[in-house]
Amino acid sequence: MKRSLFLALFLPLLAAECVAQFVLHSQTWTNFFAVLALGVIGVRYLLGPQSAELECMPDCPKCAEDERR
Repeated sequence: MKRSLFLALFLPLLAAECVAQFVLHSQTWTNFFAVLALGVIGVRYLLGPQSAELECMPDCPKCAEDERR
């Protein structure tokens, strides 16, 4: 999961959790949003970092060495 997608999912859930806790005083909604936020964190953890999507520069010595093999 990309960092931008993670933040796009997690930050609104965090804000909704705060609204439910401090504005609505509803423990049910607070728990609901907390579980959803923990689910997003769990999915991000299970998918791992997505650093493999980044491409090397055209003159990267490591990539050139790998191509020679």
